[in-house]
Amino acid sequence: MAEYAEYRQNNMDNILNYNYGVELFPSSSHSPVIKKNTREEALIKLKKLLRINGFAFLAENNKEAFIMMFLYARKMNESNALSLIQNYYQFRREHDLWFRRLEPFDPKIQMAIQDGFPSVLSNLDRRSRRVLFMVCSQWNTERYCLLTIYRALLVSLEHLIQDVNTQYNGFVFIVDWTNFTARQTMNISPRLLHVMLQGLQDCFPAKIKAVHFINQPWYIDGLMSVVKPFLKEKTKNKIILHGLNLNTLHEYFPKDILPSELGGEQPPYDSRIWLKSLLGSSLGVDL
Repeated sequence: MAEYAEYRQNNMDNILNYNYGVELFPSSSHSPVIKKNTREEALIKLKKLLRINGFAFLAENNKEAFIMMFLYARKMNESNALSLIQNYYQFRREHDLWFRRLEPFDPKIQMAIQDGFPSVLSNLDRRSRRVLFMVCSQWNTERYCLLTIYRALLVSLEHLIQDVNTQYNGFVFIVDWTNFTARQTMNISPRLLHVMLQGLQDCFPAKIKAVHFINQPWYIDGLMSVVKPFLKEKTKNKIILHGLNLNTLHEYFPKDILPSELGGEQPPYDSRIWLKSLLGSSLGVDL
């Protein structure tokens, strides 16, 4: 469609030129507490490392917002931020097809988001982190594949990390496996899942603080046992299994921020709200 033809010709350019004054959802009132001089010193040092290591194009002044995402993701450690930037570009070169037309106007991505992959809560948790959740049984394997879900997740994360508070505070995930069938599991390739997790773990500028599983069947435990050896120990420790016990989930997430699907006090989640936010922000209009 004509109005979409020029949408993010280069997905990265929009992120590089992002104005931090724009928010998709209300952000935390807790602004980053890192001292300004610390941020500026880290930025100067990282720019120097970028020039030395073949990323001089990122050391330009108009790329600072983009660079800061990596510094926040690595707690202002310049060396670690450089490694993350290197991994970011290498991962996208190696999996170039995954990142083509990575936008909410892609029909398949829209299907996934409409099914809640991912769902993004408007309320933050008590630590001012974004909360994303997925009800896995809603995956229609005949309409789209696991890679489409991953692409929809990346589209959502890329929009969310444009908020500096989210860069600082990070994300938490809730994955609900209720009624997820063994037949659906057959559409999950352990090798592909491993690569996807690697992309989020080592190659994306976001702090994923925890992943909570609820109602996971035994075959999901089996799948994770195949994938876990490839995860860093720190990442493994972020995966919290609740089984059928929602009470333990509510020890981490107060009911007043959760939708009714997760035993919360909020109305049932409406995935159209998040999709409208993505489409509206991408076009620069309110839907």
